[in-house]
Order: sequence, then structure tokens, then C-alpha cells
Amino acid sequence: MDKNEHMLGRKTRNLRTIKLLCFSVITISLHDMNKLLSYLEEWKISKTNIFESEGYKATITKVLGDSKKARYIDLDTEKLVSRATLWETGELELEALDFQSEKQVIQLSVITVEIWELDDKLNWWLSEVATY
Repeated sequence: MDKNEHMLGRKTRNLRTIKLLCFSVITISLHDMNKLLSYLEEWKISKTNIFESEGYKATITKVLGDSKKARYIDLDTEKLVSRATLWETGELELEALDFQSEKQVIQLSVITVEIWELDDKLNWWLSEVATY
């Protein structure tokens, strides 16, 4: 085997390794994002007592979408209609409209990659809805 064949073999092995690593990172990332979508329901369930005691109506969708999966929680109060939308990419949209004025009174767009970040933002949203 001459020097060029040896270098070509090494480059091929390196390329295979890089492809495998990239696939692993993408797989892990998608798995983590699906954990976020699953956590959305866990969060809603954990707040059931608050929703019931305050008279809020809370609903959650199943996972929707094909190319970009998403899920959302609708939270209705006497004063607001609000929604938390989470896409599998970690994008989170928190919003609320005032029933009377029909004006948007809460709006936040963030990217969450960890469950603790998602939990923190959802808790912020709920506290904003509750204190409106």
C-alpha cells in the first residue's frame, strides 16, 4: 500500500466516523426534543390542582405535525384565553389575549433545550395568567 492509498483509507475512516457522530448527535437531539414535548403534558398534569381551584380550563393537544412536531396547552380563565405552543425544536411561544379588549397581553418567544428551562418558562406564563 503506497502513501496515497494509506491517506485515502484514513480519510474514508474519518469521514465514516464523522457521519456516525453527526447521526448520533441528531438522534440525541431529537430524543431530547421529544422529551420536551412529553414534559408539556407532565407539567399540565402537575398543575391540575391549581387549574381546578382557580376555575381555569386547561387542555393539551396530542403531538401534531409531520415535518415539525408541536404540541400546545390552551388555558382559559375568566379574563384571558392563553396558549403555550412548543415545537420539537424547543421553540416555545407563550401568549394570552384579553377577552374584553381582544388585545395581546402576554407574549414571549424563547428556545428551550432543557426541561428545567421549559418548566421555568411555563411557570412564568402561568403566574402571568394568574395575576392578570
